[in-house]
Order: sequence, then structure tokens, then C-alpha cells
Amino acid sequence: MDRDGPSVQLGNGIEVACGDTRFFLDPRRVSTEGICCISHAHSDHMPSSFANGPIHCSDITLRCMRGRVKSKKSKTFLEGVELGNDPLVKASGAGHILGSNMFLLDAGQKVLYTGDFCPQDRLDIEGARPQKCDVLIVEATYGNPRYRFPDRREMIKVIHDWVGDMINQGYSAVLHAYPLGKSQELITMLKDFQPRLHGSVLDTTRLLESDDLKFDYVPFDPMDSEPQLVISPGAWGENGLSMLKKKRSADVSGWCLDNGGRSMGKMSWGMDQGFAYSDHADFYEIIDFVEKCSPSLVYTNHGSEDMLAQEIQKRLGITAIPLKKEKKGQTNLGCYC
Repeated sequence: MDRDGPSVQLGNGIEVACGDTRFFLDPRRVSTEGICCISHAHSDHMPSSFANGPIHCSDITLRCMRGRVKSKKSKTFLEGVELGNDPLVKASGAGHILGSNMFLLDAGQKVLYTGDFCPQDRLDIEGARPQKCDVLIVEATYGNPRYRFPDRREMIKVIHDWVGDMINQGYSAVLHAYPLGKSQELITMLKDFQPRLHGSVLDTTRLLESDDLKFDYVPFDPMDSEPQLVISPGAWGENGLSMLKKKRSADVSGWCLDNGGRSMGKMSWGMDQGFAYSDHADFYEIIDFVEKCSPSLVYTNHGSEDMLAQEIQKRLGITAIPLKKEKKGQTNLGCYC
């Protein structure tokens, strides 16, 4: 074991090294230079190039990457790639989206990488479970004390009631959410309204489906102007939604806390409503998770790194270091949250 423990730095994703062993966590490129671990298939965590070697990820993540990569070379690689089974890597559910994983690494010391995670069970997704470790690399998307989400089970009821009220009043309810992850949760929680899927939400949901994973929905039909529930990607671009005679739109994102209170608020970019429902841990869930993992060292990454590191040291007395560099590929966290 390295006397000083493994080194952790940003490079090809997050690089963890101990002696001759290197791990690349959510790397920008897959290669045989290290053991590559991909937490999930959101584009800010997914590799942009694939060269050689096995990858550690879930079957769902692999299926999503096969459908989302653009280059022919990457598609060919992913069709034949082997899923990693290195004994130095142990995967477990991250509770973020379907197929998302955390990774416990044997790097001389036990290193836990959360990727994006959520500890609360919701619908068909089991929340992330804390694991004892020496070093914890934790996401900091909502790593600011102002972020305390309302209980997600209550928010499911609030969203369900709002959709029902809109349809009963003769309006179509249009929910905007990221196509991979949040949209499938909305399909599940609102299945009794027979959701219509619009644009890339439809494409992504079809990509996720398999013999043992099915969703209950119908494609959006712009010629059907009757009151209905539509699940659509971000607020930009109507692409047929203008055909709906009467509609009310809502954004579903943890960032809605910044737009009018604990649970709901009118959105500044043309939304009628906002629902603070997130598939990430809020600040207090992160602090609780860190405490239960009981690491001697924490690295914060991907969001409010500085503030979260300061709060971990202040509240828990654990040494915490922010991982930072120029973020060329992640300019809008709101897209994924």
C-alpha cells in the first residue's frame, strides 16, 4: 500500500493512481492506460472517444452509450466492447438515474467514487447506500447549504395533482425534463395519464427499453389537440407543441429552488410552474452520506466544490479538497439536474 495513499487529480476524467495501477473515472477517452469506470450515460460523464480496452459500467449505461455516440468508430467499439470485471473495482447503485453506478476501488486504500448520486429511494430506483472507505470522491452539484429539497415522495404527489388539475381544467400539461433519467421517472410516476413523449424524450426512452425494462407511454401526436400530458426535453423549441390549443408548462429540476421557494416557483424562461424534484443529493443528503462513509479524506467535484469542501471540514472535521480545473465540457449543470 502506498504510504501516502492514492493520488487523485483531474485529467482524463478523475484519475486515481496507486503505484502502477491507474483508474480513470468518467474519462473523456477510454483507453488501456488505466481501468475505465463510467458512472452513467449523461453526456457530461460519458467519454467522447473510445480507443481500446474494457469498460466498467452497467448494461443500461452501455446500451445508452451505444445509442448516443455519434462517430462510426465509437459505435463499432461499443458494439464489441467487453464489460470490465477487474477485482479492484466494485460497482453499486448510485440512485441517480437508471443504470447509474458508484465505484469502490481498491487503490491501496478503499476509494469510493459517487459520480452523480441520490440516496433516497424513489419509484423503481433504489437510492445510493453509504460505504465505509478511506477516500471519498463526492459530487458537489448541490453542495451549497441553501439547497434542501422537499421530500421526493411528497413532490411526486404534488406533480401528479398538478397534472390532474390542468387536464381537468381543459389544459394540456407539458413537463420539461432531461431526456435520460428524469423523463423516465415522470413516465413512471404519471403512467395513469398515459404520457405522450415528445422529441428526444421519446427517442431516449425507446433506447432504454429492453425485454426486461418497459415503459407505458405513447408518442406525441401534434395533430391530437385534446388535453393530455406531454413530457418534453428542455424549454427551448416548440417542435409541434404549439399545436396544443391550451397548455400549461412546468420545469422539473432541483434548480427550481432558485426560482421561488422550497418546492415550486414560476420560472423566468416562460414556464407556468416549476417543481424542485431532483435525482441528485441535496446539500444535507451529501453531508449525511459523507458522515456515514466515514472517510479520512474527501475530494469534492462537479459543482460547488469549494463551498462543499469547506462545509465538510467545518461540520464533520474531515479533510476535504476541491477538485477543479477549467470546465470546457460542462457549462450548464441545469441540463442534467
